[in-house]
Amino acid sequence: MKFRYVISGDNMKLLIEEKFSEIYTHFREFQENKEYEPYWNKCMEAVCDAQLLSHIVFCNDVFCIPPVKTFLTYYKNDFIELTGKSNAEIPLFVKKSIGAFWGMVFKFCLGYNGQKSVSVSMNEYFKVKTATYFMKSEG
Repeated sequence: MKFRYVISGDNMKLLIEEKFSEIYTHFREFQENKEYEPYWNKCMEAVCDAQLLSHIVFCNDVFCIPPVKTFLTYYKNDFIELTGKSNAEIPLFVKKSIGAFWGMVFKFCLGYNGQKSVSVSMNEYFKVKTATYFMKSEG
């Protein structure tokens, strides 16, 4: 499926809710399974917070910091509470699902068409080793 939108706000939320499990079929459970609902809701909360989203985009665009890293860092205390673990370690499926979620936001909502996986030092919290930042190519 090749389509890209450049949208924001409520339209972004609606597009994600409608198309996420269709585009990212391997992560359908992330959106649909009650077990993962707190994580899904935290992702949706971030996307609906215009100021936070602008910071996530800024960090991605200017410093090549993957959205996953900015998102997890911002919500570190929330994830400590959600997981009940002092290091906020989240299940592998959830880590990958959060990556897919931010891929949806940047590629299908914001119109980015390039990406690069980079090392992120998040071993103390979350146990995340790599994440993706996104690029827009001119032309």
